Amino acid sequence: MPSPARSTLKPPAHSTTFKSDISGMLAVRIFLVFALGYFLSYALRTVNAALAPMLATDLSLTAGALGWLTSAYFLAFAVMQIPVGIWLDRYGARRTEAALLIVAAIGAVVVALGDSLWSISLGRVLIGMGVAPCLMAPYAYFRRCFAPEQQPRLVMGMLLMGAAGALLATQPALTLANSVGWRQFFVIASGLLLLSATAIYFLTTDADRLTHTPAKSDQKADFITLSVHPVMLRCIPVCIFTIGGFAALQTLWAGPWLTQVLGMDPGQASMVLLYLNAGLMASYLVMSTISPILLRSGLSLFRQSMIALTWLPLIFALMIVWQGSFSWICWLLLTPVIPAMYLLQTQTALEFPGHVAGRVLTTFNLMTFGGTFIVQWGIGLAVDLFIARGHSQSNALRLAFAGLVVLQVMSLGWFIWRRTHKGQS
Repeated sequence: MPSPARSTLKPPAHSTTFKSDISGMLAVRIFLVFALGYFLSYALRTVNAALAPMLATDLSLTAGALGWLTSAYFLAFAVMQIPVGIWLDRYGARRTEAALLIVAAIGAVVVALGDSLWSISLGRVLIGMGVAPCLMAPYAYFRRCFAPEQQPRLVMGMLLMGAAGALLATQPALTLANSVGWRQFFVIASGLLLLSATAIYFLTTDADRLTHTPAKSDQKADFITLSVHPVMLRCIPVCIFTIGGFAALQTLWAGPWLTQVLGMDPGQASMVLLYLNAGLMASYLVMSTISPILLRSGLSLFRQSMIALTWLPLIFALMIVWQGSFSWICWLLLTPVIPAMYLLQTQTALEFPGHVAGRVLTTFNLMTFGGTFIVQWGIGLAVDLFIARGHSQSNALRLAFAGLVVLQVMSLGWFIWRRTHKGQS
C-alpha cells in the first residue's frame, strides 16, 4: 500500500532518478565541502551558550533580551526555509548554499561592529539567513544522488561535523573570545564563511539539479500543502518542542542552567558543554555505523526515532528534580539518543518523492527551527515572568524547563496517536 505522500505527490517518470557519476574521491570531496559549511553553521548557532555571560555583561542584557538575541538567528533561519526549499529544487545545492553563505559572512561582520542589542540582532538575523541551507542543501543533494541505504550514514556524517562545530563553540570559542575579544571572534568567523562559500561553489557539482521544467503537480508542493500533509502533521509538535526544544537548550539555556541552577562558574559550564558536544560527536559516529545494521535487523528509522523522542523528556524531567553535585551528567545522558532523534527528518523525506526533496526537508526544518525560536525566546520570557512574581533565578529556570517537558510529553502523545489513528508508516 503506497504511503500518503506518494499517493498525492507522484514524481514524473523522467524525474524519479538523478543520474550521477559521483563516486570515490569526488564523493568524499563533495561531502567534506558541504560538511565544512555545516560545521561553521553549527558553531555560530551554538556559540552564544558559551559567550552568554560575556554578551550579557557587555550589553547589559536581561534573560529575555539574551533569549531574543540568540533566538533571532533561529527566527531568520526558520523563515528562510521556504525560499531555500524552492531554490534547492530549482537551482541545486551548490549555487544556493554558496550564495547564502556570503550573506552569513556579512552578518558576522555586522555582529562584530554592532554597538546595541538591535544592531547585533540584525547581524544574527543575517547569519541565520545565510546558513539556512547548510544542512538541507547536502541533505537534498544526498537524497537525489545517493542510494537510500546510504542515507543514514551520510546524515550521521553531517551531524558529526555539526557536533564538531558545536564542540568548537564551547571552551575553544570562549578561550579565543577571551584572548582576542568576542567582536574579533566574529570577524574571524566571517572570513571562514567566505572560504566555505568559495569551496562549495568551485569544488562541488550540479548533479542534483533538475533538468526539466517542473510539472504542475510539482508546483503545488508548496509550504502550505506540505505542512498539512498527514505525514508532516504528525511531526509538527515534536519538531517544535522536542527537536527544536533540545536545540534551544543546547544553543543557549544549557549555559545559564549550569551557572544559575547548578552554581558552576562560566569556565566549568563551558567544559560541561564541551563534554556534551564531544558526546554528541561520539554518538553520531557510532550511529553512522549501527543505524544501517539496525535497519537490516528490522528496527526502522521511525522506531529508532521513537526511542529518542521518549528518552529526552524523561532526562529533562530528571534534570529538574535532581540538583546534586553530579547532576550535570544529565546533559551527557541525552547524547546517545540525539542522532536517532534527527533520523525522523530522514524518514520523513524518504516518504516523499525525490523531486520535492528540497521543499520537504526545508518544511521540516522550518518547523524545527521555528520551534527552537519559540522555545528559546519563550524560556527567556517565562524566566522573566517568574522572577517578576518573586521566584529566584534558578527556580524560574526550573519552572520554565518543567513547562517544556509537559509540552514534549503532549507532543509525543500526539505523534503516537496520529500514527496509530491514520495508520501511517
